[in-house]
Amino acid sequence: MINDKNMKRIFVKEALGSRKYFSYRTDLVLYKILLSIFVLTVMFFMTSDIFLSVLFCAEVFLIFTLINKMNVERMKKEGKNKLFIRIKKDHFKRKLSEINTADFELFIGYLLEKEGWRNYIKKGHHMYLAEKEGIIHCIKIFKLLEENEVEKTDVRSMIEFMGQNGIRTGYLAVTGSISQGAFELLEKFNHKLDIKILDIDELYDRVEKQNMLPEDECFIEQICNEKKIAEKEEVKNNVFDSKKTILYVAAAMFFYFSSKLIPNSIVSRYIFYYFIILSLLSIFYRIVPEIEVKKVK
Repeated sequence: MINDKNMKRIFVKEALGSRKYFSYRTDLVLYKILLSIFVLTVMFFMTSDIFLSVLFCAEVFLIFTLINKMNVERMKKEGKNKLFIRIKKDHFKRKLSEINTADFELFIGYLLEKEGWRNYIKKGHHMYLAEKEGIIHCIKIFKLLEENEVEKTDVRSMIEFMGQNGIRTGYLAVTGSISQGAFELLEKFNHKLDIKILDIDELYDRVEKQNMLPEDECFIEQICNEKKIAEKEEVKNNVFDSKKTILYVAAAMFFYFSSKLIPNSIVSRYIFYYFIILSLLSIFYRIVPEIEVKKVK
């Protein structure tokens, strides 16, 4: 059974991009605590009423907890959308790479038929004609590997065919890329001919619009398998990040002075101990790898 919390984490991580999930969540908690203690300190100095100060501190804590939750939910939706688009596009590209040229040409014909095109007829080597809204279009199809390109001569043959048959609009359906020479030739004739490029991204958008891809639920298991992580290593890499060492030290100093300024502030004292430990561990994990590298050298 799929764990909703794990899926939520996966979606948020996708929205974060290169930023680490654990780092993001710990930052939210840290900033929330720092702000709450700051409000507690300011209110105590202004009112000298510890009960009122704690009340304001609790309100700030709850407000930012709600704001953080709303932000996480927003990122969950954003990440879910981005992740499914990426997974489905990879699935589409993989399926295209598995079929041969003849099947790819049949696929293009089926896609055009779904879009309302008619009379998809072969007229040459990878060349087809199709009709839509009474207008005849020329479709040239190239099933290539990703590292291969459509050459200038391929485009020239299409342009010559269109010119000889009085066709003004055409489509170049490709799974690879287009060479610079071929692209320049298309640009040269763009005032006479309207030739659009149907690359993999454009084909994916059209396929998605026609609901020809599997439903999102079909990719859940694949997503879970791809997102398995060594949790202990991730925690270590995030919590003991060198960039956070200064933040840990600053937080420890802040809570130390808070515990001195506010009488009987046991919470601030224990938070101070917590950040001292994090600071020492962060420094330790920063120094040990450098020592090991020097030994190897």
